[in-house]
Amino acid sequence: MAYPGISILIPTLNAERYLEGCLQSIRMQDYPPEQIEIIVADAGSVDSTLDLLKQYKVDKVVPNPRVTGEAARAILNGLATKDFVLSIDSDNYLVGRNWLRRMIAPLQDDPKVFASEPMWWDYKRSDPGLNRYFALSGINDPVSLFMGNYGRYSFMTGKWTNMPHKEEAHQGYLVAELVPGHVPTMGANGFLVRTKVLREVATGDFYFDIDAVNELVAAGHRRVAKVEVALGHHFAKDLPALRRKVRRRIEDFLYWRDKRSYPWLRSNNVAIVRFVAYTMLVVPLAIQVTRGWLRKRDIAWLYHIPVCWLTLWLYAWAVLRSRGHRTPYSREGWQH
Repeated sequence: MAYPGISILIPTLNAERYLEGCLQSIRMQDYPPEQIEIIVADAGSVDSTLDLLKQYKVDKVVPNPRVTGEAARAILNGLATKDFVLSIDSDNYLVGRNWLRRMIAPLQDDPKVFASEPMWWDYKRSDPGLNRYFALSGINDPVSLFMGNYGRYSFMTGKWTNMPHKEEAHQGYLVAELVPGHVPTMGANGFLVRTKVLREVATGDFYFDIDAVNELVAAGHRRVAKVEVALGHHFAKDLPALRRKVRRRIEDFLYWRDKRSYPWLRSNNVAIVRFVAYTMLVVPLAIQVTRGWLRKRDIAWLYHIPVCWLTLWLYAWAVLRSRGHRTPYSREGWQH
C-alpha cells in the first residue's frame, strides 16, 4: 500500500525534558521515512532543545518570534509540504510503532473524513498520579467534563464525548458525524488533518486549534475519525506544574477571547454553573470520583477534587483580573 506524506508540526520552547521521547516515537514509526517531514517552530529555547532537534535530524527549524503555541501553529501550517498535517506538542509521544499507519487508515478509506484523532490518552501505572488522572478522565480541563465537549475516552463517563453526533464503527476506528455548534474539543494533540482542508481556516498570525475545527464543521466538513490508538501526554508532574498550565490557558483565552470562535462561554452556561456548584459542595465530585474508580480502580481519581478546586479559583481570579487588565500569560523562563 502507498502511504501519503505527513508533515509533523511541533512548537517548542525549552522542551528538553520530554522532547527526546517525542522525537524517538516518531523516528521509530513503521512508516516510510521519506513520507514524513518534521517541522519545528522554536520560541527561543536556551536549553538543549535545539541540540536534540539536530540529533534527530528534524527537517526544518524556524523561529517563532511571537512565542505562543498558537503563533507557532500559524507559522507551521504554512510550511507543511505534505498532503496531511499532524499537530503534536513536544510533551506528546506516539504509542506503538504502527501509530501513524493506523491514524492515516480512515483518511485513506473515506475521502469525506477530513481528520482523525486518537481515542485515548496513554495510561501507564508508572506515571505520576496527576498524569494518570487526566488519562483516565479523558480531559485536560475539568470544565469540559461538565460541558460534555471533551474529546478523549473518559472512564468517568464511559464515552469519548457527550456532544451530540452520529457514529459508525469500523475496524480499528469509528467515524463520527459532528454537529455544528456542538463540536468536541479537537484539533490539538495528535490531530491528523488533510492539509488542503486545514488551509481553509489556517490564516492569520495565530491559529486556535479548537476554533479551526469548529469553523470547519460549520463549513460542512462533518466526518472525523476516532482511532483506537493512544497518544502520550505529560500533563503535569504535580499540582504546582498544573497550576502554571491552567493559568497560561485561562489568561491566554481571556486575552484572545474577542477573536475566538469556539463557543466556550455561550454554549452551555448551565454546565459552567454546575461545575461551580459541584466544586464548592465537594460531595458531587466525590460521587464522580467513585464512578470513575468503579470503572478503573486507581487512587489517582482522588486528584479530581483538588484539580476542580484549582481550576475554579484560577479561572475566577483570572476573570476578575481581566476586567481591569488583560495580558497573555508570560512565557519568560518557561520550561516543560
